[in-house]
Amino acid sequence: ATMSVTPGAVAHIRAEKIARDVCVQVIDFKSADEKYSATLNDGENTLHAEFSLGLKDKLSSGSVKDNSVLKLTDVKYDMSAQDADRKPFAVINGFEVVNADVAEVYATPGKTAAKVEPKTPASGERKAVPLNALNPYRQPWCVKVKLTSKGQVREYRSAKGPGKVSSVEFVDEEGTAMGATLWKEAIDKYDAMLEPGKVYYVSKGSLKPANKQYSSTNNDYEMYLDGKCEIELCSDVDQSSAQKMQRAYEFCTIDRLPSKIGVRGNVDVVAIVKEVGEVSTIRRKSDNSELTKREITIVDESAKTVVLTLWNTLATEQGEKLAAMTNPVIAVRSVRVGDYAGVSLSTVTRSELLIEPENVERVAELKKWYAEGGATMATESAGAGLASAALVGKKNETNASNLAELQPEEIAPATDKPTFAWVCAHTMLCKPDQAMYYCSSPEEGNNKKVIEDNAGKWYCEANGQTYDSCQRRYIMRFKIMDASGSAWVNCFNDEAETMFGVTANEMHEMKEHDFKKYEDTVKRMESKHWSFLVKCQTEEYQGETKRRMTAVKCNKIDYVAESKKLLARMGITA
Repeated sequence: ATMSVTPGAVAHIRAEKIARDVCVQVIDFKSADEKYSATLNDGENTLHAEFSLGLKDKLSSGSVKDNSVLKLTDVKYDMSAQDADRKPFAVINGFEVVNADVAEVYATPGKTAAKVEPKTPASGERKAVPLNALNPYRQPWCVKVKLTSKGQVREYRSAKGPGKVSSVEFVDEEGTAMGATLWKEAIDKYDAMLEPGKVYYVSKGSLKPANKQYSSTNNDYEMYLDGKCEIELCSDVDQSSAQKMQRAYEFCTIDRLPSKIGVRGNVDVVAIVKEVGEVSTIRRKSDNSELTKREITIVDESAKTVVLTLWNTLATEQGEKLAAMTNPVIAVRSVRVGDYAGVSLSTVTRSELLIEPENVERVAELKKWYAEGGATMATESAGAGLASAALVGKKNETNASNLAELQPEEIAPATDKPTFAWVCAHTMLCKPDQAMYYCSSPEEGNNKKVIEDNAGKWYCEANGQTYDSCQRRYIMRFKIMDASGSAWVNCFNDEAETMFGVTANEMHEMKEHDFKKYEDTVKRMESKHWSFLVKCQTEEYQGETKRRMTAVKCNKIDYVAESKKLLARMGITA
């Protein structure tokens, strides 16, 4: 059937900048973090588009599906974001659904379709779609993918009983990567057959927005595979074809790294190794384990340098190879960007480092640049001049403040670093009916939560250990006040013990056997004067930004020292 698509709609939107009442088909309809996007198709041309936030409720109702035909009542062509990372796109501010049930991608009669999903022959005539065509609204689907990495199966215990979980990563023929989480039933059925390097058909799974804080694929989505999913070994792919299924790099030049600080997700870099440091070790505070590290300095054609920290096997095995070579080219996938010395890089668990890689874009031109003058060119650190660079080697001082100054009307972005300040304030209110503490592991240095089972034992999901007893630790919220205003703050075990004068275990005994004494103990901590080191940080949850304040230290007031601070603020030397 002929669709009601406006001929030349995409060209019209580009030319007019603001267009109304044009009909287009939407393909690759996606949502991530409550933001919706699609590709507009008029049968001849396509254009990436994003829906304005005001249309969120209308879109979440499910009225728009992949391949739907929409009448755009208000659409704007946005060229303001044009740069190396992003092309111009359309912003849809209003639409009406013309036809929601369209099975195929539309093409103008006599012309080739603007975008047709490639179909891959499979065993039993299975049809596969590329990973970048998946979204939570597309069902059913089948993908043909190579398993690139497979994590260990982790066992856990919850209120529903024991379970298993494992993380894997897939890549398709187009180089698109996507992470997947396998749950108990899927692990029991398929774990033994899953081998990195082999190609599989995966279907009947579900998609959810990826947590980019932990994902290394930079994909908007990740697969959730439970007992309903199907995974089948692809038998019609030879070794050479499987070898070509490699995840595409998304390289970031070194001079652009400062713009990635605080952004969720990791980056890929390709660069020349300028210096290789010695191997060293540090101890991790959480479990006292020893970690191996090595710092290398890399440079690219932007004439900017940055320090990359290699950890564990990358520091020892790959690091030794780099130390024996002279200015090799490396391609590193999925490294974290930090703000130490202005900007820095660090490998993570899933980072990959290739030395003198073949068939990787930019390697040949980088070698040519270095050979034709890059080796002798004056270079500068990518973090030079940034605020955090000035803090290297210096103590990060915190200033005395008051509660009003810590709570400006405008909330800082969630990507900003937390701020710290000392305030002198009175404890004003602590509600005794709150969850005052939690049950943690009794092991020294392990503060992870434990859950009581039917046998009266305590199980720790973090390490899989079972204990005869638990250690209760404070995690509470209370209100403080000074002359400038008030604020609700959170605090943890050590600070709460200082204010209450009793441990969380002792507090629990009172609550269980003498509730009046428990209430009196909570009440006694109110109206006391303390010096708090307050941490202020903006957090983002379900699209909302909130200011979170935490008392990370709690000391008795040193009135002499505080008086000197007040005099200094008035310009008087004591």
